[in-house]
Amino acid sequence: MSYASTSTQASITVQGGSLALTVDPSPPWVPGQTLTFYVQLSAPAWTTDTVTIYANGISIASVQIPGGTGGSTTWTIPQSYAGQSVSFTAKDTLYGATSNAVSGSILYPTKISISVPSTVYVNQTFNVSGTLQYENSSGSWAALSGATVTVRGSWGGSATATTNSSGQYTATLTAPSSSGTYTVTASFAGSSSVAAVTGYSPLAVSTSPGALPTIALPNWTWCLASFAAGLVVGGLIGYGVARS
Repeated sequence: MSYASTSTQASITVQGGSLALTVDPSPPWVPGQTLTFYVQLSAPAWTTDTVTIYANGISIASVQIPGGTGGSTTWTIPQSYAGQSVSFTAKDTLYGATSNAVSGSILYPTKISISVPSTVYVNQTFNVSGTLQYENSSGSWAALSGATVTVRGSWGGSATATTNSSGQYTATLTAPSSSGTYTVTASFAGSSSVAAVTGYSPLAVSTSPGALPTIALPNWTWCLASFAAGLVVGGLIGYGVARS
Protein backbone atom coordinates (compact mmCIF):
# COMPACT_ATOMS: atom_id res chain seq x y z
CA MET A 1 0.00 0.00 0.00
CA SER A 2 1.37 3.34 -0.90
CA TYR A 3 0.65 6.66 0.71
CA ALA A 4 0.55 10.10 -0.73
CA SER A 5 2.84 12.67 0.81
CA THR A 6 1.29 15.34 2.97
CA SER A 7 2.34 18.17 5.25
CA THR A 8 0.86 20.74 7.55
CA GLN A 9 2.03 23.75 9.44
CA ALA A 10 1.14 25.68 12.55
CA SER A 11 2.05 29.11 13.79
CA ILE A 12 3.65 29.71 17.15
CA THR A 13 4.37 32.98 18.91
CA VAL A 14 7.75 33.39 20.49
CA GLN A 15 7.32 35.86 23.29
CA GLY A 16 10.19 38.16 24.07
CA GLY A 17 10.68 40.09 27.23
CA SER A 18 11.96 43.43 28.40
CA LEU A 19 13.70 44.27 31.64
CA ALA A 20 13.34 47.34 33.88
CA LEU A 21 15.87 48.42 36.53
CA THR A 22 15.29 50.67 39.56
CA VAL A 23 17.96 51.74 42.07
CA ASP A 24 17.19 52.87 45.61
CA PRO A 25 18.08 55.36 46.99
CA SER A 26 18.42 57.86 44.17
CA PRO A 27 21.78 59.50 43.40
CA PRO A 28 24.07 61.06 44.35
CA TRP A 29 25.67 58.24 46.35
CA VAL A 30 28.73 57.88 48.59
CA PRO A 31 31.12 54.97 49.25
CA GLY A 32 29.93 52.65 52.00
CA GLN A 33 26.30 53.24 51.06
CA THR A 34 24.20 50.14 50.29
CA LEU A 35 22.13 50.28 47.12
CA THR A 36 19.12 48.07 46.37
CA PHE A 37 18.57 47.02 42.76
CA TYR A 38 15.03 46.07 41.73
CA VAL A 39 14.55 44.24 38.41
CA GLN A 40 11.23 43.65 36.70
CA LEU A 41 10.55 41.42 33.67
CA SER A 42 7.70 42.27 31.33
CA ALA A 43 6.67 38.60 31.15
CA PRO A 44 6.91 35.79 33.71
CA ALA A 45 9.98 33.58 33.54
CA TRP A 46 9.03 29.95 32.80
CA THR A 47 12.19 28.75 34.50
CA THR A 48 14.82 30.29 36.76
CA ASP A 49 16.17 33.47 35.20
CA THR A 50 19.44 35.09 36.23
CA VAL A 51 19.76 38.85 35.99
CA THR A 52 23.23 40.39 36.23
CA ILE A 53 23.76 43.97 37.43
CA TYR A 54 26.55 46.00 35.82
CA ALA A 55 28.31 49.21 36.90
CA ASN A 56 29.97 50.90 33.93
CA GLY A 57 29.93 47.54 32.17
CA ILE A 58 31.47 45.59 35.07
CA SER A 59 29.45 42.85 36.75
CA ILE A 60 28.81 43.69 40.43
CA ALA A 61 25.77 41.63 41.53
CA SER A 62 23.11 39.18 40.32
CA VAL A 63 19.46 38.34 40.96
CA GLN A 64 17.86 34.90 40.68
CA ILE A 65 14.22 34.91 39.53
CA PRO A 66 12.85 31.36 40.00
CA GLY A 67 9.62 32.07 38.12
CA GLY A 68 7.62 35.23 38.29
CA THR A 69 8.61 38.62 37.02
CA GLY A 70 10.79 40.39 39.56
CA GLY A 71 13.47 40.30 42.20
CA SER A 72 16.04 42.42 44.01
CA THR A 73 19.58 42.42 45.37
CA THR A 74 21.91 44.79 47.20
CA TRP A 75 25.43 46.10 46.71
CA THR A 76 27.63 48.26 48.94
CA ILE A 77 29.63 50.92 47.10
CA PRO A 78 33.41 50.46 47.48
CA GLN A 79 35.64 53.45 48.25
CA SER A 80 37.34 53.00 44.86
CA TYR A 81 34.20 54.36 43.16
CA ALA A 82 34.45 57.77 44.88
CA GLY A 83 34.52 60.73 42.51
CA GLN A 84 33.10 58.75 39.57
CA SER A 85 29.99 58.91 37.46
CA VAL A 86 28.41 55.46 37.31
CA SER A 87 25.84 53.94 34.97
CA PHE A 88 24.00 50.84 36.24
CA THR A 89 22.34 48.38 33.83
CA ALA A 90 20.91 44.86 34.09
CA LYS A 91 20.81 41.93 31.66
CA ASP A 92 18.96 38.64 31.95
CA THR A 93 19.90 35.21 30.53
CA LEU A 94 16.42 33.96 29.64
CA TYR A 95 15.25 36.70 27.30
CA GLY A 96 18.62 38.29 26.61
CA ALA A 97 17.07 41.62 27.51
CA THR A 98 19.06 44.65 28.63
CA SER A 99 17.46 47.12 31.00
CA ASN A 100 17.35 50.88 31.07
CA ALA A 101 20.39 52.66 32.52
CA VAL A 102 20.33 54.36 35.94
CA SER A 103 23.13 56.90 36.20
CA GLY A 104 24.50 59.10 38.96
CA SER A 105 27.56 60.38 40.78
CA ILE A 106 29.40 58.72 43.66
CA LEU A 107 30.76 61.52 45.84
CA TYR A 108 33.75 61.66 48.15
CA PRO A 109 32.55 61.49 51.79
CA THR A 110 33.26 64.59 53.89
CA LYS A 111 33.48 65.51 57.56
CA ILE A 112 33.60 68.87 59.33
CA SER A 113 34.59 69.87 62.85
CA ILE A 114 33.28 72.93 64.69
CA SER A 115 34.60 74.74 67.76
CA VAL A 116 33.00 77.61 69.71
CA PRO A 117 33.84 79.20 73.09
CA SER A 118 32.40 77.41 76.12
CA THR A 119 30.54 80.61 77.09
CA VAL A 120 30.01 84.00 75.48
CA TYR A 121 28.14 87.07 76.70
CA VAL A 122 25.12 88.71 75.17
CA ASN A 123 25.93 90.82 72.08
CA GLN A 124 29.58 89.68 72.19
CA THR A 125 31.42 88.83 68.95
CA PHE A 126 33.16 85.46 68.91
CA ASN A 127 34.91 83.10 66.47
CA VAL A 128 33.68 79.79 65.12
CA SER A 129 36.42 77.58 63.69
CA GLY A 130 37.00 74.05 62.45
CA THR A 131 38.36 71.82 59.68
CA LEU A 132 36.74 70.43 56.53
CA GLN A 133 38.08 67.14 55.12
CA TYR A 134 37.19 64.51 52.50
CA GLU A 135 37.99 60.80 52.35
CA ASN A 136 40.31 60.41 49.36
CA SER A 137 40.94 56.70 50.03
CA SER A 138 39.61 54.16 52.46
CA GLY A 139 40.25 55.47 55.98
CA SER A 140 42.44 58.34 54.73
CA TRP A 141 41.20 61.93 55.10
CA ALA A 142 42.64 64.97 53.34
CA ALA A 143 42.07 68.72 53.70
CA LEU A 144 39.41 70.24 51.45
CA SER A 145 40.77 73.68 50.60
CA GLY A 146 39.06 76.61 48.89
CA ALA A 147 35.60 75.48 50.03
CA THR A 148 32.91 77.81 51.34
CA VAL A 149 31.65 77.04 54.84
CA THR A 150 28.47 78.71 56.11
CA VAL A 151 28.20 79.26 59.86
CA ARG A 152 24.77 79.90 61.40
CA GLY A 153 23.42 80.50 64.87
CA SER A 154 19.98 79.30 65.89
CA TRP A 155 19.12 82.92 66.86
CA GLY A 156 19.55 84.00 63.21
CA GLY A 157 23.18 85.14 62.95
CA SER A 158 25.23 83.88 60.00
CA ALA A 159 28.63 84.27 58.32
CA THR A 160 30.73 82.55 55.65
CA ALA A 161 34.37 81.53 55.50
CA THR A 162 36.69 79.88 52.97
CA THR A 163 38.89 76.95 53.98
CA ASN A 164 42.66 77.40 53.71
CA SER A 165 45.18 74.87 52.35
CA SER A 166 44.80 72.86 55.57
CA GLY A 167 41.01 72.79 55.29
CA GLN A 168 40.63 75.17 58.23
CA TYR A 169 38.00 77.91 58.44
CA THR A 170 37.20 80.75 60.86
CA ALA A 171 34.07 82.89 60.91
CA THR A 172 32.82 85.57 63.30
CA LEU A 173 29.33 85.74 64.78
CA THR A 174 27.64 88.11 67.21
CA ALA A 175 25.87 86.52 70.17
CA PRO A 176 22.16 87.20 70.64
CA SER A 177 20.87 89.81 73.07
CA SER A 178 19.22 87.22 75.33
CA SER A 179 21.01 84.68 77.49
CA GLY A 180 20.40 80.95 77.05
CA THR A 181 21.67 77.87 75.23
CA TYR A 182 21.78 78.04 71.44
CA THR A 183 23.05 75.90 68.55
CA VAL A 184 25.76 76.86 66.05
CA THR A 185 26.12 74.95 62.77
CA ALA A 186 28.89 74.85 60.17
CA SER A 187 27.78 73.61 56.74
CA PHE A 188 29.44 72.76 53.44
CA ALA A 189 26.98 72.56 50.52
CA GLY A 190 28.96 69.96 48.57
CA SER A 191 29.97 69.91 44.90
CA SER A 192 29.76 67.69 41.85
CA SER A 193 32.35 65.33 43.36
CA VAL A 194 32.27 65.96 47.13
CA ALA A 195 29.35 65.33 49.50
CA ALA A 196 27.63 67.98 51.62
CA VAL A 197 28.13 67.94 55.39
CA THR A 198 27.01 69.85 58.51
CA GLY A 199 28.52 70.04 62.00
CA TYR A 200 26.76 71.16 65.20
CA SER A 201 27.84 72.69 68.51
CA PRO A 202 25.91 74.06 71.52
CA LEU A 203 26.63 77.63 72.62
CA ALA A 204 26.00 79.02 76.11
CA VAL A 205 25.19 82.74 76.16
CA SER A 206 25.38 84.54 79.52
CA THR A 207 24.71 88.06 80.72
CA SER A 208 27.72 90.40 80.93
CA PRO A 209 29.78 89.85 84.13
CA GLY A 210 29.97 93.62 84.78
CA ALA A 211 26.27 94.28 84.46
CA LEU A 212 24.50 95.38 87.65
CA PRO A 213 21.00 94.16 88.34
CA THR A 214 18.20 96.64 87.79
CA ILE A 215 16.30 97.43 91.02
CA ALA A 216 12.78 98.75 90.79
CA LEU A 217 12.28 101.39 93.52
CA PRO A 218 8.81 102.00 95.01
CA ASN A 219 7.17 105.36 94.37
CA TRP A 220 7.61 106.62 97.94
CA THR A 221 11.43 106.60 97.62
CA TRP A 222 11.20 109.36 95.03
CA CYS A 223 9.04 111.39 97.39
CA LEU A 224 11.72 111.15 100.12
CA ALA A 225 14.41 112.15 97.65
CA SER A 226 12.42 115.20 96.59
CA PHE A 227 11.81 116.15 100.25
CA ALA A 228 15.55 115.88 101.06
CA ALA A 229 16.43 118.02 98.07
CA GLY A 230 14.00 120.66 99.25
CA LEU A 231 15.62 120.77 102.71
CA VAL A 232 19.07 121.26 101.17
CA VAL A 233 17.85 124.07 99.01
CA GLY A 234 16.14 125.67 102.02
CA GLY A 235 19.37 125.56 104.06
CA LEU A 236 17.98 123.43 106.85
CA ILE A 237 20.18 120.38 106.26
CA GLY A 238 23.25 122.52 105.59
CA TYR A 239 22.73 124.47 108.88
CA GLY A 240 22.43 121.34 110.89
CA VAL A 241 25.69 119.94 109.54
CA ALA A 242 27.55 123.16 110.22
CA ARG A 243 26.35 123.23 113.84
CA SER A 244 27.63 119.74 114.57
